[in-house]
Amino acid sequence: MDHSANSRRMALKQLVSLGAIGALGMLRAGNGQAAASGSATKAAIPGFAGQITTRGDASYESLRQALVWHRSKPQRYPDLIVQARSEAEVAAIVRHAAQNRLKVAIRSGGHNPTGASLRDGGICLDLSPLTDIKVDKQRQIASVQTGVRAIQLVARLAEDDLTFPTAHCMTVGMGGFLLGGGIGWNHTYRSGMATLNIEGAELVLADGSRVVANAQENPDLYWAVRGGGPGLFAAVTRFQLKAYPLPKAIRVSSYILPLDKLATMTSTLDKLAPGKDPRLEILALLMHNPEAPADAPPEKSKICFLTAFAFGYSAEESRAMLAPLAQSPIAREATVREEDQPFTLMELFPKFFSTETPGGYMGRYAAESAITDEPGKILHDMADHFRTARSPICHVIASYGLNLKPHADACYSSIARHYVGCFAIWDDEKEDDYYHRWLEKSASYMDPWAKGHYVNEVDGQRHPERIQLCYSPESWQRLQVLRQKYDPQGVFHSYLAPPA
Repeated sequence: MDHSANSRRMALKQLVSLGAIGALGMLRAGNGQAAASGSATKAAIPGFAGQITTRGDASYESLRQALVWHRSKPQRYPDLIVQARSEAEVAAIVRHAAQNRLKVAIRSGGHNPTGASLRDGGICLDLSPLTDIKVDKQRQIASVQTGVRAIQLVARLAEDDLTFPTAHCMTVGMGGFLLGGGIGWNHTYRSGMATLNIEGAELVLADGSRVVANAQENPDLYWAVRGGGPGLFAAVTRFQLKAYPLPKAIRVSSYILPLDKLATMTSTLDKLAPGKDPRLEILALLMHNPEAPADAPPEKSKICFLTAFAFGYSAEESRAMLAPLAQSPIAREATVREEDQPFTLMELFPKFFSTETPGGYMGRYAAESAITDEPGKILHDMADHFRTARSPICHVIASYGLNLKPHADACYSSIARHYVGCFAIWDDEKEDDYYHRWLEKSASYMDPWAKGHYVNEVDGQRHPERIQLCYSPESWQRLQVLRQKYDPQGVFHSYLAPPA
């Protein structure tokens, strides 16, 4: 008997039990929480009673690095790091910045791959302590401060049998996630992007004034909040979010295939995706086989990994959503399969994307993305290149079924049916150039099929032109006009640009 083969198969069964999101959890996570040291400089901003950490403080560097969740810490250094603990304090800090010609960068959870909240000079305004949640169960509206984490919102809404398409990773802050678009749990059924579920917002403008934005009041600001991304010209302190009934019978099926069977996976999904129930979330990965022999070359150690989440209100509904996959060539040709597993929504986080398990891997990190109608073509074009990835943590993920439509009241404007993201994750700083080049090559396979990009997952530092490609020309121009209107002195940092 081949005991080593049996051992590897058992390990693959353990892997498939995690599902695609769990596989990502084995690759990347981070708690995103930064805590100011008690040794920081005393407050010196009118209306702000907290701590200011300056570049001369002993705790500065540890706090600066904690503001970004991955290990690719940007070499950018704000003059001050300030953590606001109320919406009034946010207004006071921005007012102080405007009066003293200091630029402001906003942080909510620190999960942006480029570390966009860390800028040179000025103030890094950390909103992660703002974690208040209020729920109107009858209206199905959640009032959520910017620093709320995904798991906090899901847990609070569950108390009222409601939910929201938060990020899959439990520690992502709602602020940056929502402003950039937000590909969350069961996104297909909930407008495709979480930002389209923003019903209103409370903002602090560049002069420190506080305003409300919704479809009736300040509609241009409401438009900008719904997708404006990490270059928004205001600080959002609170969102009014449309909530949804909590699914009571979630079922999950997962499949592993050799990478040589990629055509089986993509051709099947091309057929099934257009007619699938919108409550079925399908994630397909190209990833390293963690049970490949240590001496296996990269090109021999990659797999296809698919997980489908059925968000039904009864077991029968969810099983019916999963049945087409169970009867498909994917299931027949899978080397490992685990089907129809029951979960609650709260169980999905620790099971599939826990930061307290081997899934909490922290590496150096860069990402690129495509919003596309042709995910299968992207995966096929990338396959040979993906095999060359030296790091076993690199992966590609395709989310089938965004089914995005234009919204006149949202600046989010990358419109297509699906999403593909490519993630370079590695350990050694000496290999930074190699993996950035590897990611650039990956993007060259994605771009011909892209109808846009996801602003939360593009390399705006090395390639700032890609930020603009996340928006339609009309939306991009309107953003510039609104920036000049609401922040003529440039108090808030815009999108990242290459170092001077």
